Amino acid sequence: MNGQAGGDIVTIHDVAREAGVSISTVSNVVNGVNKVSPRTREKVLRAVHLLNYIPNVNARMLKTRRCNTIGLFVSSIQGEYYTLLAQAIHRECIRAGVQMSIHVGNNSTGEEVYAVIASSGVAGAIIMDEALDGPWVERLRLRGLPLVFIDRELVGPLISSVIIDNYRGAKQAMDYLLGLGHRRIGFIRGLDNRDGQDRYRAYRDSLKARALPFETAYVLQGFFAYEIAYRAVRGFLDGGLTLPDAFFCANDETAWGCIRALAERGIKVPEDLSVMGFDNIVMSAYYTPPLSTVINPVTELGTRATLELLRLMDSPHAAPGCGRTLMPEMVLRASCAERTASGRAPQRLFPS
Repeated sequence: MNGQAGGDIVTIHDVAREAGVSISTVSNVVNGVNKVSPRTREKVLRAVHLLNYIPNVNARMLKTRRCNTIGLFVSSIQGEYYTLLAQAIHRECIRAGVQMSIHVGNNSTGEEVYAVIASSGVAGAIIMDEALDGPWVERLRLRGLPLVFIDRELVGPLISSVIIDNYRGAKQAMDYLLGLGHRRIGFIRGLDNRDGQDRYRAYRDSLKARALPFETAYVLQGFFAYEIAYRAVRGFLDGGLTLPDAFFCANDETAWGCIRALAERGIKVPEDLSVMGFDNIVMSAYYTPPLSTVINPVTELGTRATLELLRLMDSPHAAPGCGRTLMPEMVLRASCAERTASGRAPQRLFPS
């Protein structure tokens, strides 16, 4: 408790009186300003301890225009991806001795996201919310707030970006499936954000590069969600269409939903159909069958974004930003198999 016996609040004036020094000297000591002799510093610290004085952090923030908190601003917290991201950022905050706050949008407009960030009082922001577009980003920059974007490439004074090359990761997955001899490949889409768009674009470009037809019937909507993907695949199977050779899923959770729907119809993975995921979340290694997927370096994303934000925050002037791109890698498990030379006979499913 900040106070003397009896409940009176201890102020900087009380510390100065006890130590026999000026108020400015006490302020210099508690704020770490190196303008005080060791002997005087010792007297002040003794008085601080004796009186149980706690400096007013809010007053210090107003004076220095800095606080000890960075903010993570995201449009969703659905799925393990966001958990891993927040954990990585939090670990670096602990190491750096700063606080972390998390702000989640709700289909917010760019103006609304801007208002939340501007009024949050944070010393810097890590942003993954595509609603915050150009004009609102510029307004934040003019406020002198350091920013690190993890959903787009954007670099400028006090603005950096750390992104994952989702297109390259999805292209690797498609090249692998095509290399196994699969030619009729379905895709279960995610959200219509940058990540989802890049993965879908890589899927379409890979088919085009091999002169393979793009069939809209094989593109299902999963919204990065297990249950939605499960229902989408069930609906596809109920439609009586010819099975594809493989499904490439926009994330691991949709892959799990896909595998469940297939298993309920007696369709074996990978014997009858290969399934590829994206993200490599923890449970994918223990699923049945263990899921082949793309390693999304989300922990590294959170770590590097935080370190870059701390660099911008520690700069005495408007430091130039920088851009960094992280490369995904594949991990191969048991959910994909080579198509035999004779080819698996396409199965025709009829509504039950």
